[in-house]
Amino acid sequence: MSGMSARLMRLAFEAAAELLWPARCAGCDLPGVMLCASCGSALHPIRSDTACPRCGAPDGVHGCAECGRTELVFERARCAGVFEWPLDRMIRLHKDAGELRLTDPLAMLVAHAAGEWCDWAQAVVPAPTSPGAIARRGFDHGAQLVAAFSALTGVPALDVLRARPRRDQRGLTRESRAANARASIVPLQGAAVPQRVLLLDDVFTTGATLDAAAAALMSAGAGEVRALAVARACGGRL
Repeated sequence: MSGMSARLMRLAFEAAAELLWPARCAGCDLPGVMLCASCGSALHPIRSDTACPRCGAPDGVHGCAECGRTELVFERARCAGVFEWPLDRMIRLHKDAGELRLTDPLAMLVAHAAGEWCDWAQAVVPAPTSPGAIARRGFDHGAQLVAAFSALTGVPALDVLRARPRRDQRGLTRESRAANARASIVPLQGAAVPQRVLLLDDVFTTGATLDAAAAALMSAGAGEVRALAVARACGGRL
């Protein structure tokens, strides 16, 4: 299915959803909007000029307590906001409740965070979702997010990674997340990967999934991978 066809299908779904389930604010449940002005003003954006350039954590430009001495395959990272209310609820509603009307607002947040990286990138790739999660939810939230990001920025979306069956990353320790991700993410056989790639996920927690996905992209021919996430979980919040 082409990107345009997928987008038209999603718009049709959203129109039907609006009739059956009228929009409510993702932050406070106010009817009529997906995010009201009050909750929108409560978002905690991360400024790229003061964030850690390696992992995207806020206020980490002069020394990051989040990534420390951790070695990362991706070159640098940017995140749109802190994984706190209302952004965390927006992401959970999008991913776990199937509220696809939040896809475009989330994509707009991360596109703004990406900034000039969109001119640098030759492709944007979703961090792959596990088969079990896709079966449980009935859709691939990462692919939806990347398609919307691509439509907004003009960066071509590329589907070249797969996740083998694995344990859900939520609730695992930092070390277990890394081992779980490394064993599960692989490039498609024969995939053509350009030199400059953006890798997009919804939440950057320990970076294990993004790091494993970046390693898979590098093994398939990428020269540099930069990571993007809608939200950055900080302070040990797994």
